Amino acid sequence: MTWPPYFAQSLALGSSESGVGVCLLWTPQDRVLPALDPADYAVVGNLYSRDGVSFLIRTILARPTIRTILLCGKDATGSGATLAALLRDGLDAEGRVVGDGTRLHPEIPREAVELLRRSLTLHDARDTVRPEAIAARLRELRRPAEPFAVAPLIFPYREPISASLPAADSGMLLRADTVRSAYLALIWHVLSFGVRGATQHSSDQREILDVLTVVTAEPSDPAACSHADWMPFTRASMGARLPDGGFSGYLGQFLTDAQPADVSYTYGARLRSFGGGIDQVAAIIADLRASGASRRAVASLWNPATDIANPSPPCLNLVQARLRAAPGDAAPKLHLTAYFRSHDIFRAWAANAYGLRALQGLIAEELGGAPLGDLAILSHSAHIYAHDWEPAGELLAQHYRPADPHLSRDARGSFVVSLEPPEILVRHYSSGGEHLQSFRGRSARELGRQIRAYVGEIGHAIYLGQELQKAELALALGKPEAYRQDRPLDFEA
Repeated sequence: MTWPPYFAQSLALGSSESGVGVCLLWTPQDRVLPALDPADYAVVGNLYSRDGVSFLIRTILARPTIRTILLCGKDATGSGATLAALLRDGLDAEGRVVGDGTRLHPEIPREAVELLRRSLTLHDARDTVRPEAIAARLRELRRPAEPFAVAPLIFPYREPISASLPAADSGMLLRADTVRSAYLALIWHVLSFGVRGATQHSSDQREILDVLTVVTAEPSDPAACSHADWMPFTRASMGARLPDGGFSGYLGQFLTDAQPADVSYTYGARLRSFGGGIDQVAAIIADLRASGASRRAVASLWNPATDIANPSPPCLNLVQARLRAAPGDAAPKLHLTAYFRSHDIFRAWAANAYGLRALQGLIAEELGGAPLGDLAILSHSAHIYAHDWEPAGELLAQHYRPADPHLSRDARGSFVVSLEPPEILVRHYSSGGEHLQSFRGRSARELGRQIRAYVGEIGHAIYLGQELQKAELALALGKPEAYRQDRPLDFEA
């Protein structure tokens, strides 16, 4: 293996006769290197993250002639503190830095770490950022290369497979056209970002708090819904609309007050006969008929008198309907929002969503055929139980494909990028094609700062970043004719 073995393009090499390495932490190398004499150091690099400590150790062990480290620069993420703690205190029984908690790569033997700790001297000058001050400290540390091992110590590296990825403690927004596509995206997000923990039941779970899923184009007619055979319930069990206007299957339990004797509650009974007689769906319809601007069309499925001490209270707690016309709408759309205190994403979410969309359709019918707006489902505890992790993962492997950023639709509008040297021109359009505003700048970074507040989808932001960088490159090379949006750069044009 050549040296340095990792991040070679990010390291500045000096003299192989020097036994000093310089770690600049977050201070840019291009600010400091001109002030340094390459004869005074073997290598200069940054240390941006705690994981980078393992790569720093690997680099020194692969050339065991570096005996001194000058640690300087701005310690923005605590990576310098981790390195100092490792060299001072070593590792605990689990292979983590004592008092810090950072785990070193498990492939690096403890014996090699201890050898390095005995052989290496750390000069801690954190927060020294002025180039001339760093250069002065480096001149004081001149030390020749002296091997502390008879041969390079090189260890394998295996890419990590993380069981859970970091995310905000709460609050996540997902948008999809259909229940089917939203369901797959939800499963992926919970398995990827869900926090593993115990429940009141016997099974562990992965859980995200407060996930808002917005479905925009799902048909309200169960016969036309996006159900797929691989879902954990059949189309027959979900149910259908009957000739008399009623519903069979799960939809019947969701939309009517019929309650089987062997269940403690149904959503339909809570909606249609709350407390023994209140039809809350009829009340929502009457309220919206009386005032299309009402914000009181709310149904509560939580009964404080019985549910506070109920060992199995309803998971769906609230439904609210709103009529609202957005700019460009010919008529107000009926939007529906639902709140679940607890939501089994793998087993229950899709069936609940189909039931809610059917409810939304029923209310719209009674309001004279109001067009359907969004279905918004807020899941406070969006979770998948441990016994479903494997089947959920298999389902994703067979059916989930992340959306193409280029094809993502953004409710905040679209952007047309063109070049008018010496500037990049970005025009912002509404979803209906109305020109809203324009932006000008000479770099992708400058324009990114201008338009970021008007981009609502991550995929759209990624796409725009790619296009703006292409446009900047064509401008910088003096070839504006090479840039056409959505096409590769053509420098022969």
